[in-house]
Amino acid sequence: MTRTCSLSVPTFISHSVPLPQCCPVSGNPLPGSKLTVCYMPEAIVFPVENLATFVAEYVDGHVTRNVRNMEEMIQDLAVRVRDEVGVSVRAVADLIIQPPFGGDQQTMRVSARAAA
Repeated sequence: MTRTCSLSVPTFISHSVPLPQCCPVSGNPLPGSKLTVCYMPEAIVFPVENLATFVAEYVDGHVTRNVRNMEEMIQDLAVRVRDEVGVSVRAVADLIIQPPFGGDQQTMRVSARAAA
């Protein structure tokens, strides 16, 4: 469903969803990880139900989009949301990761900007 907002009132949208474990090998990112997309709409507002649906497509790797790592996933999601709303979008992922070859659990922030 396409949502719109008034252009007469400057608006900033920030939408967050939890990230599932996407990698079938490492199990990363771990529970507690999240993705936030932010943008200033010019008319079109990204449907809230679509972000979780987009994210779920990357579980076990997004075969049709040839995306296999967290960094590319965040970049790809920024581009996909930008394509829907027609304005620049920033996607920020706060990830909890377990290094695949051992070591202490870490946090990592990945930020990608898809310019309009």
